[in-house]
Amino acid sequence: MSNKTLAFVAAVCIAAIFISGFNSYLIFNNARIQQDQFNALQEALDEAKSKISTVESSLSALLSRINISNQNTLENASELRAIVLALNSSFYDLKDVVDHLLNQSPASIYESAHKSIVMIRTTAGQGSGFLYNSSNLILTNWHVVNGATDIDVEFYDRSRQKATLVGSDAYADVAVIRVQSPPPDAKPLQLGNSSKLWIGQQVVAIGNPLGLAGSLSSGYISQINRRISITDLPIVVPVLQLDITIAPGSSGGPLLDMYGNVVGITNAGTSYGINFAVPSNIVKRVASSIIEKGEYKHPFVGFSGVELNPETIKSMNILNVEPFQTGLLITSVIPDTPAAKAGLRPAVSTLAPDGSPAYQAMDIILSVDGHPTFTFEDWSAYVEEHVSPGQPVTLSLWRSGKVESVIVNTTFRPPYQG
Repeated sequence: MSNKTLAFVAAVCIAAIFISGFNSYLIFNNARIQQDQFNALQEALDEAKSKISTVESSLSALLSRINISNQNTLENASELRAIVLALNSSFYDLKDVVDHLLNQSPASIYESAHKSIVMIRTTAGQGSGFLYNSSNLILTNWHVVNGATDIDVEFYDRSRQKATLVGSDAYADVAVIRVQSPPPDAKPLQLGNSSKLWIGQQVVAIGNPLGLAGSLSSGYISQINRRISITDLPIVVPVLQLDITIAPGSSGGPLLDMYGNVVGITNAGTSYGINFAVPSNIVKRVASSIIEKGEYKHPFVGFSGVELNPETIKSMNILNVEPFQTGLLITSVIPDTPAAKAGLRPAVSTLAPDGSPAYQAMDIILSVDGHPTFTFEDWSAYVEEHVSPGQPVTLSLWRSGKVESVIVNTTFRPPYQG
């Protein structure tokens, strides 16, 4: 067997062992396995580590026997050594990830984060918040501090300070307040990437439900990109749905993943056990703008519509679409808005042949910038996270039976007047 062949075989052996271990990790990551499977994965990784060490020793012995009298063989030997080092490095990176996951629990998340959580008392009520960005900035909900003339913050050590409002946004239910100097061991929390959350992912919330300071709740993400309509809460951004109890007083507290990153701000609960949180990617956009500019402006197009499905098509008696047509049927366009300037056309009220009230569809939004819009949740999930006022978006429209593309130059949503 030639030197090149031996080198190739050795490299393939090492790669196969590494890929086997990495595939085990992928299976774990996709299936979200439980503790007994964590243990099995750890054993598999330990076994892979042992095999890699054995192959590395064998390869070293093999390389010492290879005649490296010519430059070509020397280069092959160097390449093989580089492969071994790279695979070993990748394996240990993988092992670090798994070790981290094995050691994380709601208890460890609480231990690392609870000193950053505060109780907020105002003339309007009581809520929660957490340190963010710098040592004296706190994130909470708009509805926690809305209308307050006096804001009092209590830290984990029961010390209190007065806070001032930096800015707030009703449409995202986010507010930023400032204190003079928190306890030195209370550190800002880091925002994670909420777009990578999945249904069934374990999360924890820390807040002050009913004034019970520093309380932990643990549960799961039950749905993403929800639209909610709650009295006195004019929220337009998509939210996370949780099976964690969010009682009065918890609003404004952090929702954390199992790495300890904030993936949302808890903001609403129902008597049915369905509760919600504002996603961290929305929070990051809004809070950064508030800190820099004192406000945040939401993108706005200026139309109202209906989500099409067989039920709405039948109930509205829409005459000129197929029973299974999908998309957002435009039902009204606000004058002098981007929708009007782009020529978007609302459905027309008419009569069916039998004389009953009916509609003729004119424009149906099928996608925005290539992202399908089966529901308004699809629309808001993309627009609120990825579009800024003044940014053009491309709409794919069903227009009187044909599919067309229309560019709309967005503006900003009028300020909330509640």
